[in-house]
Amino acid sequence: MVSIRNGRKRPSSSWMLHLPLVIGVFLIAIVSFYGGIWVGMRLSGAAASSSSSLRAETNRAAGGDAELEWKSEFGREEFEKRVEAEVTKRLAARRNDHDRDGDGDGDGDGIDALYTDKSHRPRRFPTSIRSFAAGAAIVPKRDFLARFDYGIPMPPSKREDESDPGKDDVLLLYGSDKALPDGGPDAGSADPVYYHDNNDNDNDHDRDRGAPRSSHLPHLSAADATANCSGLNVLFTDSHADIHQCTAIVGNYESYHVQRWLRMNPSKGFSKLDPQLPLHPVGRGLQTNGQDKFSAPEDKYALQNQELLITYFDRLEATLADLRPLARECAGRDNTVVVMVCNTGQSDLLINFVCSAEARGFGGVVRDKVLVFATDRGVYDIATGLGLRAFYDEKIFEQMPEKEAGMYGDKSFTAMMWSKVVTVQLVNRLGHDVLFQDVDLVWYKNPIEFFHDKTNPLYDFDMLFQDDGARSLRYAPYSANTGFYYVRNNDKTKFLFRSLLYLGDMVLSMTSHQQALGALLDEHSSLTGLRVKTLSAVDFPGGYHYHRKKEIEPMRDIVEGRHVPYLFHMSWTTNKKNKLLFLKQMGLWYTHQICEDGGGVGVAKISNGESTMASSCCSAEPLVSCHYSDKPSVKECKDSPKAKNIDAKGKPFWK
Repeated sequence: MVSIRNGRKRPSSSWMLHLPLVIGVFLIAIVSFYGGIWVGMRLSGAAASSSSSLRAETNRAAGGDAELEWKSEFGREEFEKRVEAEVTKRLAARRNDHDRDGDGDGDGDGIDALYTDKSHRPRRFPTSIRSFAAGAAIVPKRDFLARFDYGIPMPPSKREDESDPGKDDVLLLYGSDKALPDGGPDAGSADPVYYHDNNDNDNDHDRDRGAPRSSHLPHLSAADATANCSGLNVLFTDSHADIHQCTAIVGNYESYHVQRWLRMNPSKGFSKLDPQLPLHPVGRGLQTNGQDKFSAPEDKYALQNQELLITYFDRLEATLADLRPLARECAGRDNTVVVMVCNTGQSDLLINFVCSAEARGFGGVVRDKVLVFATDRGVYDIATGLGLRAFYDEKIFEQMPEKEAGMYGDKSFTAMMWSKVVTVQLVNRLGHDVLFQDVDLVWYKNPIEFFHDKTNPLYDFDMLFQDDGARSLRYAPYSANTGFYYVRNNDKTKFLFRSLLYLGDMVLSMTSHQQALGALLDEHSSLTGLRVKTLSAVDFPGGYHYHRKKEIEPMRDIVEGRHVPYLFHMSWTTNKKNKLLFLKQMGLWYTHQICEDGGGVGVAKISNGESTMASSCCSAEPLVSCHYSDKPSVKECKDSPKAKNIDAKGKPFWK
């Protein structure tokens, strides 16, 4: 540094002022250098000590006499190598234990910081997952589903007051502090939701159950638990006896589907669950026995559907022109059309529905509201002879069978399933609500009133289905029976049925529209917000409840008059012959024998009108007869045989 004075340059003397600072820095450097050497020597000694300790420990683990091992098995050099490798391994493990946060400083403060906050209280979950698990609570499932009704059914054999072991509660995770009850981690009821120690919120209920104060989750009502949730994602899951199931929640770009993995290898064809295999991504329909209930349809089904769609679109405008006035007349003031599809083979079941409705006081409603889609000329004559409105187009239904299905899933059955898709889609397209029902059904009460009751908590649902009873994978999650369901007319339901129409190859390959429609219900409820509801099995029972042992008491309530449902649907029965036998002993058969097994066609031809057809076919009282002692019946059928060919383990219904 220089200074300028009187125009002449000369050295400055101010550097003397900084001399003490320079000396101080030099001394600090000297101390740091030798101090570092000293610390290094200490650490080296500690490592050596640790290494020696681990060597001794390793020697002890080897059997207590390392020298003997050197001489007897490896030799000294080989043994030293093995001990050195084990020491290195254990030292690394200890370093990892002391450096759990992964920051390399060995202090372990990161893992603690994940689980504690500024008040040093332990969080219930680490901050590394706080975007979807800032806290948690337990909510009773019945309370939760009553408040957030997504429409799924309870287990078919469970009543409102029965427990569902292992699944009676809901685990609720909070995705932010603001979602916690009462606003945050420092609020009263949120305390045990957020913190793990629960210092101030222990309660007698949890103490009585023996739950430790430091671990139990709080039990809250659905209203309290979700009071500050501005959004709620609900995941339905179940355990399976043959799968050791795990559930992972991943904070990521959000998906509204469950990604499924199994220890199977579907790429190698038929494959069963094998615990030795790695987890592979699979479709939702793959069962542990290797069967895939949702395999992609083959080309042949696509070509079949293509032919059906060509006919559909070629005839569409003419069909709508013919159908529009019939549907409008049936719709009436409440805009509801009762749609039924029938061929001659099942015409006696259609006749019985009309006869039973007349005997039970619903004859006028049925004649006003029912629109029969006849798939052949014979059943068209029967329907009109009974005073019903009917639609028949030979071009559309020329490929439909006249005989009833021999069994569930055969070609006749599958063809009828496709026609049931088209008929509902057409009426729905015309702007009407649709109550679709199969012909093997009897009303106890007028169900149309149920669906139009604005005080009914189910009034806001778009589609409502009878509970099929099956809880198999292919019908999840609604177990919707497509033999009785109600469709409100709106853009969401129109989109659904258009989609189902174009997925005819799926219907054909699966032999039923029930499975295909069930899959679309799940997809559209997520995609468009379609609201789907499975109806109470108590008020809308079917064949599942008739045949299953656990449902015997509810069926007994019906036959003994203690409970009056809206209807009974004789589903879950392999063929029409058995349907008639079961309906007869249930006191639900009102059709004279002359009109059974297609006999109604002949009666229709000689009848001069509605009164003649009805008087020839219908009985004012149920025609009761016993057939099986182990099936529900309105009178004691103790002397009848068991239905061994249907239910090998059947027990007498009447004691």
